[in-house]
Amino acid sequence: MANAQAPAARPRRELEPTHPCVRCGREGVPADAGLCELCNPLELAQPSATQMHGIAAVGIIAFVIVLAVLGRATMAGNGPFTGTVAGVIGASDGLSITVTVRNEGTRDTATTCEIDEQPARPGTPSQVIQTPLIRAGDTVTFTTLVTKFGTTPIALAADCTST
Repeated sequence: MANAQAPAARPRRELEPTHPCVRCGREGVPADAGLCELCNPLELAQPSATQMHGIAAVGIIAFVIVLAVLGRATMAGNGPFTGTVAGVIGASDGLSITVTVRNEGTRDTATTCEIDEQPARPGTPSQVIQTPLIRAGDTVTFTTLVTKFGTTPIALAADCTST
């Protein structure tokens, strides 16, 4: 063979960017597709990123609405509460206070009361206490220990809220 020609150089092929299949993890899925040929054999249209983010956003908004409705249903009928500090006695590790709280709501519940110095001044300490269960329309008086005000009796006030 005297006249053999050298094979012509093939044009250089550009490789397409790929990623793994989102369902099975198989490599080589084109960048514009989410699933490989095995997971999407009919080559059905796949949702766009905008559609996927929209679905996620709608799901989050719906979840927040459901939580708000459940929270409202749970809190309905709680309070209002009125609280007063009926007595303050010094103790070895704080102050023993007697608190009277009235539940003016329609449900039996406990609440929290913030105990503050009276009159309130900026920078003074406060302490939150938990009340026992208070029946709807009832008043309860209880004694508890607060430790943030020292051991010398002082004037205190209670601000009670729904929990």
